[in-house]
Amino acid sequence: MNISINLIKNQVPDSLPIFKRCYTILMRLFKTLISRILARSVTTFFLHNPHIKLVAVVGSVGKTTTKSTLVSVLNSSYKVRTNRGNFNAEFSAPLEILGVDSPQNPRSVWNWLSVLGRARQAARRQHNIDVVVQEFGIDHPGEMAAFGRYIRPDITIVTAIAPEHMEFFGSLETVAREEFALAEYSEKVIYNRDDIRPEFVDFADCGQIISYGTEPGADYQMAIGKFTSGKGFRCQLIHADQTSRPFIIPVVGVHQLRVAGGAAAVALELGLDIECVMTMLENFTPVSGRMNILPGINDATIIDDSYNASPLAVKSALTTLYQLPAKTKIAVLGDMNELGQTAADEHAAIGALCDPKQLDHVITVGRLAEQFLAPAARQNGCTVTSFAKATDAAKLLARLAKKDTTFLFKGSQGGIYLEEAIKPLLKNPADRQKLVRQSDAWLEKKRQFFESDH
Repeated sequence: MNISINLIKNQVPDSLPIFKRCYTILMRLFKTLISRILARSVTTFFLHNPHIKLVAVVGSVGKTTTKSTLVSVLNSSYKVRTNRGNFNAEFSAPLEILGVDSPQNPRSVWNWLSVLGRARQAARRQHNIDVVVQEFGIDHPGEMAAFGRYIRPDITIVTAIAPEHMEFFGSLETVAREEFALAEYSEKVIYNRDDIRPEFVDFADCGQIISYGTEPGADYQMAIGKFTSGKGFRCQLIHADQTSRPFIIPVVGVHQLRVAGGAAAVALELGLDIECVMTMLENFTPVSGRMNILPGINDATIIDDSYNASPLAVKSALTTLYQLPAKTKIAVLGDMNELGQTAADEHAAIGALCDPKQLDHVITVGRLAEQFLAPAARQNGCTVTSFAKATDAAKLLARLAKKDTTFLFKGSQGGIYLEEAIKPLLKNPADRQKLVRQSDAWLEKKRQFFESDH
């Protein structure tokens, strides 16, 4: 949610370059002022409300799912405030902590002045909440440390380290350093032992470091038992000398069990009873676009994992698909955005994971997937069909939908929008509301995209 310097520049004649430069400088100064006022307001908020615990959720992938799962667990015993949508950036994150709406027009200086006034007022009030669960997202090096200038998380949970915004970070090590930057300001750090390399944990400058995962050795181990179709995985949570009763988590992917384990670890560190945690996980409902199972036409099954995609997340989704009992399996894979110079290699690596013994058809959507993922999958022996846009694939998908066929949909957001390829396959049209990005604003944005030539 950045203030655009395009507010008036298009109305300024090219003959006035000095004016444009001055305007740009003023906008930068105003953005700095916003950041400082919001930072000061958040600091004041916690000074006036010392009873409120702050849980920071960071990581390359899995932040929103982890946040949603954790909030579902904590709501049983605590009053929780959490960020809406993906409001996790420089300006939006502090406003979500304060419980203040973002400006209706983020390009308006006057709107911002009003918002800043409400933020200062909110900071000085007593708030009837116990825990704030807030995602923090980053695009460039140094952004996480900027959050650390004014927040002191009681717990920071690091979900995963994977390629993200590589055009700015360059290396996975740089990503890891950035995602662990909040550790310096946190009382405890809880990290995903399954998806974070041991050497990256050395970047966590924190006195108390706690791990979670599905393998033995994790401080909080979500031990995986039998998977039952239509029900989920049978699990037990093991921590120190304590082992929970067996319980079933209604999810289809092992990576979702890691999410559940992370949420359980945070909840228990905050003081919840283990029985309460297990009960809430048993009744967990997956977030839209994240490994949701939907009934399809002709008795086909749809796994909707269309919210976003990274190499690690796509690998996990494919692994899940391979493990499911189905006669016919079809992977619909879209571009993975924001990978920078690693984009070609990462897409090719996913193509190499496409196993013709496990997949009857691979369908790609987007330029990168067609250019790099598709050839690697064909080289493996897979049947591959590529499309420029998700809506272009609709007719083929409808022909392939048959009884005992399972579709996996996985791709990034911008310019891909795989959820629109799911709609023609839904058995129940009402299930469209279970898909991601179905607001009027998003639907209009996607309409313009699909009608365009790009």
